[in-house]
Amino acid sequence: MRGVVEALRLAQRHVIAENPVEITIHRTEKIEKDGAFEEIENIVGPITVRVYQRSSGVAPQEISALAGTKYVDARWGLVADHKADIQAGANVKDEFEAFGLRFQVVAVYPQRAFGQVIGFQADLERVS
Repeated sequence: MRGVVEALRLAQRHVIAENPVEITIHRTEKIEKDGAFEEIENIVGPITVRVYQRSSGVAPQEISALAGTKYVDARWGLVADHKADIQAGANVKDEFEAFGLRFQVVAVYPQRAFGQVIGFQADLERVS
């Protein structure tokens, strides 16, 4: 099994190497402290990943909120190896820049085989 897992990890690294980009993640975490939430900011990386654009029917959207308006394009994805520290959730926000664009990680999916992580795929939103 170990040989299969290593072969799959190597294949994941080859996929990334076809069009790699080095990113540095700006992570904002909300942690509960003394009955309130405190935001902690960290830098993660650099990490070599592959960022790609999906060909889906979802068009970019303009989202208006109380704080203002932002442009969101959810047609992007990311592939990373098994050592990558990429997170998404209610209490954590990972953002990075690549190709002169700004992205936010909205979901992370571990790719598993034989109970071990082979790599990660993530859904991204391009935010301006």
